[in-house]
Amino acid sequence: MKFYADFEHRDELLASALDEFSEHGYDAASINRVLAAAHMSKGQLYHHFSDKETLYLAVIEWMIEEKTRWIASQPLHVNVNDFFDVIRQNIVASMQFALAHPEVERFTRAMLAERGRPIFDTVTRRFAFNVGGVLSVLVAHHYASGAFRPELSLRFVTQVVILTVNNLPELLDIHGPAELHPQVDELVAWLRLSIGRP
Repeated sequence: MKFYADFEHRDELLASALDEFSEHGYDAASINRVLAAAHMSKGQLYHHFSDKETLYLAVIEWMIEEKTRWIASQPLHVNVNDFFDVIRQNIVASMQFALAHPEVERFTRAMLAERGRPIFDTVTRRFAFNVGGVLSVLVAHHYASGAFRPELSLRFVTQVVILTVNNLPELLDIHGPAELHPQVDELVAWLRLSIGRP
């Protein structure tokens, strides 16, 4: 199910909502402030979105699509047979996107702060499968080729990788391009030492 379609002023609305949710969190966010910033009426909003939750999910879907498109446009310089090279390349691209789009990074941090609240469970049910699904396939492929410690189960390795990738904003504290590669190299080296075949 897509939470949004193309319509006039869509990008302004989603950008206003992204700022509002980032600034105030989900519960305290005001639809009225979103509409004022986007120069839209309630009627226009409710023509496309049934409630605040649907708008929130649309913002996340929009961000995922923008990030996916951006990452796909980046050149790949990676040994596809080395899981840790592949994961490093994807983390670097993801963090470069965050540096290039600080408004998305702010929203991501605000969304992670919603853990333990109903909206976070809704987001996890709706979107975690897509992220986890892609990573699960990648891990399973490399697990079958012997890339990981043989004493570790496929389930455990998959969970470690998914949790790592889903929590990059909390694991890495990158404020500029100079900090990117050293921190990602450190994280990937830890992953390689922890779960990689010795």
